[in-house]
Amino acid sequence: MEKINSQINPAYMFPASFTYANALCGFASILFSFRGEFYNAAVLIIIAILLDVFDGRIARFFKATSDFGKELDSFADLISFGVAPATLIYLSELHVFQTTGLLISFLLVLGGMSRLSRFNVANISDYFLGIPIDASGMFIAALVISNIELSAHLIAFIVVLLTFLMVCNIKYPSFKKIKDKQKKKIFLLAVLFIIACIATAVVDAGKLIILLPGFYILFGPILEMENPERLKNNGESD
Repeated sequence: MEKINSQINPAYMFPASFTYANALCGFASILFSFRGEFYNAAVLIIIAILLDVFDGRIARFFKATSDFGKELDSFADLISFGVAPATLIYLSELHVFQTTGLLISFLLVLGGMSRLSRFNVANISDYFLGIPIDASGMFIAALVISNIELSAHLIAFIVVLLTFLMVCNIKYPSFKKIKDKQKKKIFLLAVLFIIACIATAVVDAGKLIILLPGFYILFGPILEMENPERLKNNGESD
């Protein structure tokens, strides 16, 4: 009974309010997608990502982390970064493939469910095993916001790739702990990211938003190159 009562403490409900707002943005994004307002739907996914970043940090700041908050966050993330991006990409692009496009879009939900479930039971804090679901959702939203002209076939391939990266054993940095041997590669990628941002801004500033999730997706495979044998394990810490 004490554990249940602790969840209604204001210290717990304040960070939870950001999680609820995250889910609200995801739900609203789905509705905007059905109305054909794809840009607004994508922007709401980005806003949900910002709320998702704040809820965890606020919970840790107030020392209000709990199993309740962890589970609540997973449900919100599935709505905002799984269902909402899947709905957005299907209605905006993959509907041309009809049932096949629906199934391909659903992979984002399937991969997100698997990714979140594994995250909740793995209890790993030093890194992410597979790309986080919010990185996948951000990439889909960024594709729409940046208005990059890609064929439906290429977009379908991107969706399949994002799904694979969510469920694979490639380690992605959480940036909570960075090993010395990784710092040079991360620094090099950071420099390349800045150069790419400058070049993109000169050509078309509207495309900048795609760079952040794009470069993060590259982090895992590049860092894994330092020890390919790690791809064979099931995510155990070094």
